[in-house]
Amino acid sequence: MLLVAVVGMTVASVAGRYLFGVPIPGDYELTELACGIAVFAFFPYCHMTQGNVVVDFFTSRLSARYRAALDGLHSIAFTLMAGLVTSRLFVGAMRKLDDGETTLFLEIPIHWAYFVALVTAGLLTTVCVQVVHRHLQALRR
Repeated sequence: MLLVAVVGMTVASVAGRYLFGVPIPGDYELTELACGIAVFAFFPYCHMTQGNVVVDFFTSRLSARYRAALDGLHSIAFTLMAGLVTSRLFVGAMRKLDDGETTLFLEIPIHWAYFVALVTAGLLTTVCVQVVHRHLQALRR
């Protein structure tokens, strides 16, 4: 829904620019913030539904147990990275909050986008832990 709103705003801004010489002020800033939030919002769902791109050229001939072990190892590494990204987003959000940094034209505080991304990154980390658990369950079978 957020990306659909961004597309609508972009169309309105471009049309306003060419037809009336009046674009939507700060459209670039709004697009940048909304797309960043949308990308982070997609990560948990994509990982939960196994929507990530997997190249199994070298592993397709392995047994199901070895593939499950590799998938589990990958999931553990991804969980660690998701946790790292979450922690760094928290640090960045706190710094942006302390600095009071805003966007150039609309003067939107940037910290709120960091906090939204922080929530979705935390959700991704939680999903990663669940996926690791799923892989460990598959290995036990």
